[in-house]
Amino acid sequence: MSIYAINKIMYMLRNDAPFRERMQQDPQGVVGEFSLTSEEREALTRGDVYALHQMGAHAYLLQQLSGAKLFGVNSENYQPRIRGQERPH
Repeated sequence: MSIYAINKIMYMLRNDAPFRERMQQDPQGVVGEFSLTSEEREALTRGDVYALHQMGAHAYLLQQLSGAKLFGVNSENYQPRIRGQERPH
């Protein structure tokens, strides 16, 4: 697993404005720049924060998807998703 890359993406979303802008403009392309397993890539691009958290991604860092409104994750659905109460479609 390369969960480090997921955590790095989340860290960069929070701390690197040009990276955040690129992710918002071309999320699939930017994600493709990282070495992720197919399972990680699928969970990330589906906005499945529960699956990512179960794989070892840090919950605090995963909140950056909500702030950037990426992959269908927003402030309303982040908490239910991270708890596994709501799964992305």
